[in-house]
Amino acid sequence: MHSFDRQLISGHSLRIHKKFEGSAMELLGETVRSCVEDSGVKFDRIDGLITTYLPGVFDGKTYLHFFTNQLRQYLGIRARFVECLDFGGASALSMIYRATKAVAAGEADNVLCVLGGKGSEVRSRGVTVDGFDGVDPGVTLTPFDSLLRNYVDLNPVSDYALVAQRHSFLFGTEDRQRALLAVKQRKNALNNESALYRDPLTEEAVLSSPMVCDPLHMLEAVYPVDGFHTFLVSRNSPRNMDIDVLAYGEAHWHELPPELPDIVTTPASESSKRANFELSKVDCFQLYDSFTITVMLQLEDIGLTKKGGAGKLVEESDFSPSGDIPLNTGGGSLNMGQPAYMSGGVILEEAIEQLSGEASGRQVQGAKVAYVNGIGGWNRSHSVTLVIGEPR
Repeated sequence: MHSFDRQLISGHSLRIHKKFEGSAMELLGETVRSCVEDSGVKFDRIDGLITTYLPGVFDGKTYLHFFTNQLRQYLGIRARFVECLDFGGASALSMIYRATKAVAAGEADNVLCVLGGKGSEVRSRGVTVDGFDGVDPGVTLTPFDSLLRNYVDLNPVSDYALVAQRHSFLFGTEDRQRALLAVKQRKNALNNESALYRDPLTEEAVLSSPMVCDPLHMLEAVYPVDGFHTFLVSRNSPRNMDIDVLAYGEAHWHELPPELPDIVTTPASESSKRANFELSKVDCFQLYDSFTITVMLQLEDIGLTKKGGAGKLVEESDFSPSGDIPLNTGGGSLNMGQPAYMSGGVILEEAIEQLSGEASGRQVQGAKVAYVNGIGGWNRSHSVTLVIGEPR
């Protein structure tokens, strides 16, 4: 468990579009300007940058040489501290932790955290970012691609579908329980003006939506969109929000599916233990929701229910902002869309809005502690647990 005297998040911003007609850099610039304006910090005071990158999300390019340098050149940032993470969707949470450490250590005064890109560019090529090797043979997904990547698949959908099938086989989890989770998250999205999908949803609608990969239906999966999330962590600013990092944990697993004891447990089972935070003190949970099954696995792995108990928990719990377990209170990325195949910014943004009292129409009353868990590299590679809240 780690904590700091102060968590100085001074600004945050998002821009999400189903399809943005400009370049990724232009969309990034818009989001950064809004974030800096929100913070009150003068732009020339930014002296740190943390970001992440996935192939294809910057206007379809496989790779940008010296990526952090290109971002700084476009934005005009002369930095003392620069870092690029590769945890996928979990990266956003690590950015906040590392930025706070950098500021506390005097390595920088204002660290800009950036993640996102254009998911539409990848989508238009008929692949996902986790299947980019299908359009560029220079991209590899594992050290063993010559043995493992011999068949056309719908990665990562097929991977999560296999997990959902296994979970149902072991624990009797039903399709309708996953559908109910999607329905409850959509209900939370109805009052979120930033959500792309705000029409009421029923279990029947989820289960009758097209089967993407058995047993997962279309309305159980995120829609990759164009967008960025930016966060600024500062030593001093006109708008330092009273939000500390209360607990933190990471877990990074190396095993491929055949090497795991089972595929229904995620690294969140370890990252949550390293964070070691009492769940009864949490006011809202923001859990990575690339698919319905992803949320259900985390409900079990962080300790809200026993392994195999997520289906029953979904049925019996009220996940609304006024419920007994406020969960993905803005609707999550299932309803916000997934910017550039990374949902970490979506759940982090919602946590910050809840703690700063900015979650209009969906505010958890008296929210002081938010528990955020991010997953990256499918359900078995990376997990980051971040608990943020009022200073102790």
